[in-house]
Amino acid sequence: MRTKRCLTAIPIAAVVCSFALISPLVPAAPVAALDAVAALAPERYMKHVTYLASEAMKGRGNGLAELDEAAEYIASQFRVSGLRPLGDEGTFFQRFEVTTGAQLGLRNELVFNGSALTLNDDFVPISFSNTAAFQGPVVFVGYGITAPELQYDDYRGINVTNKIVIAFRHEPQELDAKSPFNGTNATRHASFINKAINARQHGAKGIVFITDPNNHATEPDVVGPATRAAESDDAGISSVHVRGDFVEALLAKSGRDLAAIQQRIDRDLEPQSFEVPDARITIATDVARTRQPVRNVVAAVPGHDPKLRNEWVVVGAHYDHLGLGNRGSLTPSQVGQIHHGADDNASGTAGVLEIGRVAATHQQQFKRSLLFMTFAGEELGLLGSSYFTNHPTVPIAGIAGMINMDMIGRLRNDRIFVGGVGTSPAFRPWLQELNHKVGLLLDYSDSGFGSSDHTPFNTKRIPVLFFFSGLHADYHKPSDTSEKINGEGAKKVLSLVYLMLERIANDARRPQYSEVQEEPPSGGGGGYGPYFGSIPDFRDDLKGVLFADVRPGSPAAKAGLQSGDLLVEFDGRPIQNLYDFTYALRAKKPGDAVLVVVKRNGGEVKATVVLEARR
Repeated sequence: MRTKRCLTAIPIAAVVCSFALISPLVPAAPVAALDAVAALAPERYMKHVTYLASEAMKGRGNGLAELDEAAEYIASQFRVSGLRPLGDEGTFFQRFEVTTGAQLGLRNELVFNGSALTLNDDFVPISFSNTAAFQGPVVFVGYGITAPELQYDDYRGINVTNKIVIAFRHEPQELDAKSPFNGTNATRHASFINKAINARQHGAKGIVFITDPNNHATEPDVVGPATRAAESDDAGISSVHVRGDFVEALLAKSGRDLAAIQQRIDRDLEPQSFEVPDARITIATDVARTRQPVRNVVAAVPGHDPKLRNEWVVVGAHYDHLGLGNRGSLTPSQVGQIHHGADDNASGTAGVLEIGRVAATHQQQFKRSLLFMTFAGEELGLLGSSYFTNHPTVPIAGIAGMINMDMIGRLRNDRIFVGGVGTSPAFRPWLQELNHKVGLLLDYSDSGFGSSDHTPFNTKRIPVLFFFSGLHADYHKPSDTSEKINGEGAKKVLSLVYLMLERIANDARRPQYSEVQEEPPSGGGGGYGPYFGSIPDFRDDLKGVLFADVRPGSPAAKAGLQSGDLLVEFDGRPIQNLYDFTYALRAKKPGDAVLVVVKRNGGEVKATVVLEARR
């Protein structure tokens, strides 16, 4: 499951947004389905979890050989269970490429007033750098932050166009719990990527980061560790982290002292930016995005009703995780250790395997066909499920419903969260009815959006359900290990999933899709900033932000924007990726009229979007 998750918005941060308790009412599950549920085996389930979360799998990171090994294991289990391959060219696999990181090229240079610094000792390029070279004047920009909501702007009154900026890491008043910057709880302004985008949008050609001297006096002034987990999407600006003593020497020639500057900023929250006299920096970054093939694993159980067998019910889960935690780890000090991903999401993957096994032995029970899928690329941005919904191996219009399991292995007090209940009017009464035989306590949300693999199906107007047993202290850490998985609890979850699968597959009426009136993720905004109304497609091979959908009645829809539009400009600023869009949107307020440019059918379309408040 992707980092920073609220279950109805992207990115994630908390647990559930709204729930109600479903009280079981009356039983109505067919006897044959209940017999099948009885065959679900916790010991088999745990065998899959233990293997996928083992040391040998090294965290199943995208681009790692171990992720391929996991794919082969999943395919072998589908094959042994008697499922049919439904990937590409008669195989169980659907292959696609993802950006897994970045590699340095041959030309990465940093020169201060003619003195060359040493790569990896004195400075390191950051993985989101572009490939470019520039020499120019230097401007010190404090923390490099523009925060209009906090009435703070390090760029106020200073021109950095076609210049190189130097910025502190972190934020002002970082150790002050009463600070508007949240004290020890850093805001979004603290991140390397946001500061780099801010510098680029102010016209800078390069940004040089240094560790701020006061609040981090005990932190070694070294380069490398702090930027190891940085994003790898191209931010469009040369970005490096350099040892502070080189900047100290550069500023000392003009009588400036870094520690004193930082003290003044932190004391008054007044920017202390200035152009550094007689200083020139040469910066060259040579960074290539690393794209590698990964695979979804796809298998089928054919339906037996000639009238319904061309309709499909999908049961899915992502099987990738964080590998060694270089990106997405919530314990930066443990980057380099195996992030096992037992709950996230060996638990859901094992569920797909176990339900698939039982369904294959009872396939004559199903009128509609079943599609069992495990997705790669989820931790990078729902890339596997997005790829499938854009390149389906069955007609997308034939998919009657999708059930997604992500983190179902830590059931506590028999309570499970079920999202997407509002995406079909049939779902809530069916859950109430079928849960009588299972006895779970169901917290539910109508929303069909979230930072997991049901979201791309929902954008295609397919009814979805999302099963999730809750966040915990081991989430996205090496300590998410298999011995902490509740196998008996997982069987209860799988029992309800199986009964819902059977109901969707066999009900004479295909579930009607219902559009939930909500504010979905808007350009990665995750509930921050004004409402725009687009839903991003999470592919990572385009310059811009592709709209998977535009919400009816939203500001984007009112301006005439459409599904399939590629956003390339927002308020006069180029948009290269979701980071750009998120940053630009958060800088606005409700009521602002923003000129946007999208590419549509080979041409450009301009539209004025009047942003609204989030309700």
